[in-house]
Amino acid sequence: MKLIKKFLKTDLGIALLITVAWKTAMLTIGYLIDSSSIGGASSIVSHTYNWDSGWYIAVISGHYITDAAAAAFYPLFPLLVIIIKLISFNSLDILVAGQIVNTIAVWSIIIALLKLGREFLDDGKKYWLIALVLFTPAAFFLHVFYGEAIFMALSLWAYIFALRHKWLTMGIILAILTSARLPAILVVGLCGLEFMRSYNWDIKRYFNRNLLYFLLAPIGFIVYGIYLLIVRGDFLAMFHAYSATNDWSYQIFDINFIKTILRSTYEVVKVFLHQRSINNELVINYILPLSSIMILAIGSIYLLLKQKGKYIPLGIYGLTSIVMFTLNSNVVSVHRYILPCLTFYVALALMIKGRYRKTILICLCLTGAMIQFIMLSMFILHGFVG
Repeated sequence: MKLIKKFLKTDLGIALLITVAWKTAMLTIGYLIDSSSIGGASSIVSHTYNWDSGWYIAVISGHYITDAAAAAFYPLFPLLVIIIKLISFNSLDILVAGQIVNTIAVWSIIIALLKLGREFLDDGKKYWLIALVLFTPAAFFLHVFYGEAIFMALSLWAYIFALRHKWLTMGIILAILTSARLPAILVVGLCGLEFMRSYNWDIKRYFNRNLLYFLLAPIGFIVYGIYLLIVRGDFLAMFHAYSATNDWSYQIFDINFIKTILRSTYEVVKVFLHQRSINNELVINYILPLSSIMILAIGSIYLLLKQKGKYIPLGIYGLTSIVMFTLNSNVVSVHRYILPCLTFYVALALMIKGRYRKTILICLCLTGAMIQFIMLSMFILHGFVG
């Protein structure tokens, strides 16, 4: 009993309690919503399957051989699901295996946030990072059969080891991360900025053995490319996948990201000009992504101008994230892409000050939780939410 009490006072124990509480709540709410749908719930985890989940299932069943478009979904998450199934001698359902992967990932995320909370906030306020993450509208993507949870976990830990100047461990994590999603390049950049900051931005000091550990970062992407070359005859099939289906016809590369943001903003302005009405499509594809971009932009600039030292890499990371996430001539799903971006939460926790700081943060979390509930409901009922 003493050992259990002692464990529950550690970061691992505290994070485990929070993870169990959050996952239990998400499973219960998801099951209840799913049960009320026309088809009903086929299992306690059936609500986690929709939209991009189908592509991950296609990867697991087809191994990138049967569907060219599936190559757009990187292999780390489906590979971990396969491993869990193999460990269980294929006795586990795919969605259950996915829940195990995501639950472990969420636990890892919360442990990381506790450590990062101490790094960027004072010890008494470290829990705000966890609250802001779990109650952000897009947080339910950490729960469903998507790769967001494992990507965020690896991103945070790569950065933690960069902060600790554990460059080899950081490099190994980055090597795994680049097999998860293309935005891993942003995390590599964040760790690179932290590397430069650790040498006081003195270019003469960058060229040392530690710099070589960054060469590990592309390994995951390269291995994935080699596999695609073997099974599809195309090393860059993950990029060419977008032209293999009409599902993503709106994804057109356009380097003029400012035009993209302004054009998307005009869609919202049309409401005030009585040229279009407010509906789910406007809220999900424009208002929510643009709101996320605005908060991230303000927060990033705040960290760059108002803070010093260790906040600079996070500020640059936030701004470059906005650029990368809007290069496809639209802002659709940007609120989901921003979910793993630590800058968003650190900036919010630091920007909100004054006598009513706690009250404002609680209101933000409650508002985020309500929006998250609505979005989860829409997701389960086959509505597009990002």
